This record gives sequence, C-alpha cells and structure tokens, in this order.
Amino acid sequence: MAEKPFFITTPIYYINSVPHVGHAYTQIAADARARFERLRGKKVYFLTGTDENAIKVARVAQEQGRDPLEFCDELAASFRAVWDALNISYDDFNRTTEARHRIPVQRVVQKLWDDGHLELGTYSGWYSVPDETFFREEDTVEIDGAHYIKNPSEDQSKAPLEWIEETSHFFKLSTFQDALLATYDQNPEMLRPETRRNETLSFIRMGLRDTSISRVQDWGIPLPAGVPEHENHVVYVWFPDALLNYATAPGYLSENPETAQHFEQIWPPDLQLMSKDIFTKFHATMWPALLKSLDLELPRELFAHGFWTVNGRKISKRDPETIIEPIAFSRKISEISGADFPIAVDALRYYCLREVTFGVDGDFSPQGCVARYNSDLANGLGNLLQRTLVMLQKPDYFHGVVPASQGRDFGLQSDLPRLAQSVEQDYAALNFSGALNTIWEVIGRANKLIEDEKPWAKVKAGRVDEIADLLRELLSTCQWAAVTTSPAMPTAGAAIWRVLGRVESMTWQSALDTEFVAGHRCLTVQPLFPRADLAKMEDGAAKFTTKEKPMNSNPPTENSTLQAPAQPQAQEPKEANFITIDDFAKVELRTGKVVEAERVPKADKLLRLQVDLGSETRQILAGIAQHYSPDEMIGCIVVIVANLAPRTLRGYESQGMLLAASNDEGVLSLVTTSAEIAPGAPVR
Repeated sequence: MAEKPFFITTPIYYINSVPHVGHAYTQIAADARARFERLRGKKVYFLTGTDENAIKVARVAQEQGRDPLEFCDELAASFRAVWDALNISYDDFNRTTEARHRIPVQRVVQKLWDDGHLELGTYSGWYSVPDETFFREEDTVEIDGAHYIKNPSEDQSKAPLEWIEETSHFFKLSTFQDALLATYDQNPEMLRPETRRNETLSFIRMGLRDTSISRVQDWGIPLPAGVPEHENHVVYVWFPDALLNYATAPGYLSENPETAQHFEQIWPPDLQLMSKDIFTKFHATMWPALLKSLDLELPRELFAHGFWTVNGRKISKRDPETIIEPIAFSRKISEISGADFPIAVDALRYYCLREVTFGVDGDFSPQGCVARYNSDLANGLGNLLQRTLVMLQKPDYFHGVVPASQGRDFGLQSDLPRLAQSVEQDYAALNFSGALNTIWEVIGRANKLIEDEKPWAKVKAGRVDEIADLLRELLSTCQWAAVTTSPAMPTAGAAIWRVLGRVESMTWQSALDTEFVAGHRCLTVQPLFPRADLAKMEDGAAKFTTKEKPMNSNPPTENSTLQAPAQPQAQEPKEANFITIDDFAKVELRTGKVVEAERVPKADKLLRLQVDLGSETRQILAGIAQHYSPDEMIGCIVVIVANLAPRTLRGYESQGMLLAASNDEGVLSLVTTSAEIAPGAPVR
C-alpha cells in the first residue's frame, strides 16, 4: 500500500481585500513545511483557498453594481496571483463557490439531518454583517435608537447591528462536549501550542451550546430540499460551509470515483495551520465535532500561530499604516538592493520565519526586515558563498575546480550531519526560527573560519595547497546551507545549488552528504543578495500598498524544478557624456600600495586604508568593506586619484579615492595593475 501523502492546509481567506502580510504569514509557514516534507522524500498535498459565501462579500459586490460571483472570481484570482508571486507551492486551491464544494456541503447537511444531528429552532439576536457574528443583548449598546457592539475591539466593526429573528437549523454541538474532551485528553499533541490547547479545553468545559447552521439570505449554498424549512435558507458561512472545504477539496462525497479514492488515500489532514483568532471556537471545537458527526477521522495536528503587529500597531484595514502588501513590499526590497524580485520575496519569507517563534505574536518592522536582509543574507550567507566561490575561481587558487583533499580537518564539515538533524527536528516541530538560528550559527562559523585562516595570505606566500581542505569545507557548508534554507528561501537555495555545479535533484540527504569530488567544477557567481540601502526603506507601511494587479506566474507543482533567479535584462545605453583631453589631464592617477587596513567603526561600507605612494603615505577611506576584508587589502597595488581635494568621512580625513568597477548586480572589483609597479607610479 502506498504511503499516505502529507496533507497540510491553511485556512481559506475572506476575499474582501487584497492579502496583506498577516495572510502571507500563514502561507509562508505552510509552504516551508510542505517544501521540507518534499525534501524528505514525502508526497505532499498542500491545500489553500478562498471563502466566498459570506453575505458581506455579496453586499460589497452589490454596492459596486457587480454580480457577486464575478466579483469573487476577480478577487480569488488576486489571491492566487499573490501566492504564486510569493512562491507558495500549493497543490490545490479550493473556492467555496465551486460545484465540487457546494454539492458535497449540501449532501453533508442532508446527512446531518437524517442522522439526527440537526434540529429546527428560532434564532434571534443582534448581528454584525462585517464581523459575521451575533452578539448578546448585554454585549451591545443602544445609541439614538441603533444598537452597536459595546466596547468593540480594534478590528471589530463600528457599524450599526442588525436584529435578526428567523427560523434556523441547529447543530447539536452540546452532545459532543464529552467526546471532544476525551479526544484531547488522549491526544495531548493534537492542539498546539500549549496556550491554545489550554484555551480550548477551558472553552469546552464552560459548556457548549447548539449552534445555528443556516441563514435566510440569497447568497450562499442553499440548504438541500430534503431538510424541512429549507426554502430561502443558505448554509452559515462558517459551519459547515467554510470548515468543510478541507474535506471537499480532496474529494469527500464526490461522485467521481478517482476523486473519491483520492480522499480515502489522503485523509486525515496531518497538519492544519491558522491564526489564533479562528482556532478555539471554529477549528478546535466546531470542526472536530462536525467530523465526529460524520464518522471521519480527526486531524492529527491543529496549530495556531500568533498575530503580527506593524511597528507596534495592530493590523487593521481602518489603519492604512498597518497594511503591508507582500508584493509591494518585496518590490521595495528589490528596488533598494538591486536583488531580483524572487530573491526579495525570499528575504520577506526569511524575516517572517526567523523574527519570532512560530506560535507567538510578533511585530513586523519594514526597517527590521531590511536590516536582517543586510546582516543575515548579504553579510552572512551571501558573503560566505561569494568569498568561497571567488577564491575557488581565481587563477592563483584553483581555477574553479574543487581540489583534492590534503587530509586536514577544520571540524566544520564533520559537524554538518549532526546539525542537519537538529534543523530537521525544528522544521518538523514548526520551530522555524530555531532551525534558521542553527543554520546561521553554521554560516557564522564558516565566515569566521575564513577570517582565522586568512587563505589570501597563504596563497600570496605560495602555499596554495594548504587551503585546499579549507575550500572543500566551505563548499560543503554552502551546499548544506542551500539545502537547509530552501524550505524558507526556495529561490536562493536553488540558486546556490546551481552555482555549486549540482545538476541532480536536491533532497534532504544532500545536507548529510556534502562531500565534493576532486575535479568537480563550480560556476562563477554574482552577488545573490546585493546590499540594500536601509536609508531608502520607509518605516510606514502606507508605502507598501498598491492598487496594481499583483504579479502572476504559474503555480508550482510538487515536481516543479526550482529555478535560480533570472538574470537582469540589459539596460538601454545611456547618452554619452564626453569630456576633452584637457579635462582628463586634470586628473592625477597614481599607483599605491596598501600597508594598513581596518574597518571604520559603525560604518558597514568603509575601510580606512594607509596607502604608500612612494614619497608619502595617504589615508584613504574606501566604500569597499562589503567586498574586501582588511586582510585582503594588505599589500594590494591600487590606483588612486591623487589630486582629489580631501574630505572628512565619519570623523576621518580621506586624502584620495580608489578606482573600482562595478556591474548592475553589485559586483565590485578594484582597478589594479597586471605587474608589480612601484608605489607612486603615474597611470596614463
């Protein structure tokens, strides 16, 4: 018998607006877990979708003079486009207006009636259409003849409530109270994290009340004709409509034999993710009670993550400064760094998973995200990859070919399998921040190893063989990082895998088997994470919303090949800005030898150099610290503008300027001479 696929779900989202970073958080976490399981060789069924049967959706469409279904079609397409742009590898997208959902829901309602789980009654109360919630009389306040929510929370509507009194159909939820408590007592790991489990048990022990499952309105799934008083009634949007999507999408009660068989093979869900506000009442109480009434096996794990605030403020449509649209934000990262858009998306994904422990609340800071991009991605992982492959490619090193081992062990590569197991355990436990912390500890160790070993000095001394094993360990670490980061950052992981010269499919075993065969050839590398200009990142979220249609792409499939970032398109040539020979003659260029070098405190880009010009020594501040270490600069012959007026930077006087070249990807190379030239020689 074939192994059961790993079945993971996100909630389905109301389609009354474009997704913001709070929605994206659930998707990114689910995608990371799905990709991790695929790396481990498991078949995955990753389900997401949209909730479209809410009365408020129909009212918004009517206010715009539009057909509700056409309105839903457009917004559902927007959600899919955003998820595709964020590289969410979902396998199925279920819309609650689809026939494959609507027909099984009607069959479920009929079955619940036939099996005695429903009864007729009268429902009355104050109803908030925007919140889709009834409120007790004591929870309302009357002002000028209208009723409002008393002490509404920040995200609740301030609009007048509507009094609704109508015949309704009630699900006998109270009859499942003891069964739910017994289930959770026998399966303590089913509800996570522990705070949400305790909250749910407390909620159930307070006593469950039967819940209305129908409404009198003209938008939604009509009750089946076999249920009494079904005329003009539709199924309540939450129960059993929205919750049942997790079963209808894979094929529950489908008349198609193949689809029905798929349901049998895949049920139950292995992991269901949602935010904490819809956990206790809906997913941890109503949903399992519904499954028990249908004699279906319960999910193996229900997990609720916390909320994001934005710069300390709760995300709310009433506060535009808190709405960060993930596509607009990723575009901004791309703009201020020069990174390809998919890499900028990876930066957002990384920040969301690294910044806080999954399950607790966190604060989203645009500035903080870019700071992490610079420190962790540009200076950390990107710097390690760049330094390693540049050293490997240099003619005086190994010409891009992995050298044979000389038998030296630096203690890093031998530690990678154990650390991979630690990362694997964290991913499996949804401890994304813990997994990424471990990965970046390894990256930090590798970068420090380069500083400690100073391979450039050994090459300069003609002892290139002494760094063969260092390069081998660094390459192994880069491969290990490519694999272990790929669930969180799939584009970057695939790009690293490619430049390491790997053509086989990446698997989790690749993080355990990191040995490179002597003679293996790696590719040349461009900076994967060009450094971002933090000064250009606005802190207010209003800059990260857009009315443009989101970027679209084909949704990834389970067998998709991960693609490295596309190369930037060539720019149109700029109009030439000519100078005369007399202008050029004013510039005095001379060679100089760097005799001292150090970083400028609190300046990420600056090195303070002492440059020997033969007749004098000049102090020059150069913005090259992201590309050259102080040790690499010692002894370099550089070309400087010797008659540039001095200026003060960071409290130091700079007495000249180094010449360097850079390309659109941010690669910088100093202008040097091809032969040993005495310091102070004129450059003509």
